[in-house]
Amino acid sequence: MASMTPNEFKLFQKIIYDHAGIDLAQAKHVMVSSRLTKRLNCHQLDNFSQYFEYAMSASGGQEFQMIVDILTTNETYFFREPKHFDFLQNKILKRWRDDYFRLWSAASSSGEEAYSIAMLLAEILGVKKWSILGTDLSTKVLEKARKGVYMMDRIELLDRNLMEKYCLKGVRSQDGAFRIAEKYTF
Repeated sequence: MASMTPNEFKLFQKIIYDHAGIDLAQAKHVMVSSRLTKRLNCHQLDNFSQYFEYAMSASGGQEFQMIVDILTTNETYFFREPKHFDFLQNKILKRWRDDYFRLWSAASSSGEEAYSIAMLLAEILGVKKWSILGTDLSTKVLEKARKGVYMMDRIELLDRNLMEKYCLKGVRSQDGAFRIAEKYTF
């Protein structure tokens, strides 16, 4: 296994900061090295400098996005940060008078927060038109969000009534999972 030098770490540290604004502390050196080792091996390269050059080159294709997917940590769950949902409900939605409500979930990760917002909008706005744009730096987690399938252990803060109204519980081979109802997926 190749060892990542301090200078190689700085290359990845800088590119992630420049692209995503993520400041990888020196303490993340081992994490970055271990996460990228599989890609280094996949391309049969001898060191991380070669991998970096490959990922940044035209022949690297989607390898730069692979680095972003690997080095971004995506922590999310349904109704995370309850105070934010209270604020949205009590300060913004109660005063909303326009015909169409649009919201951008900028770091939507695998979609749990965006789908939580969708449930709240459906409950509060009723028949009014609304939409949510969910984006993330990681294409890997966005693909999971598009599918809208989650494990049951992700619902700690999800109200049972909302679960029954907006989700479909998995059966047989999908037991232990649930899916966001299709009309709410993005």
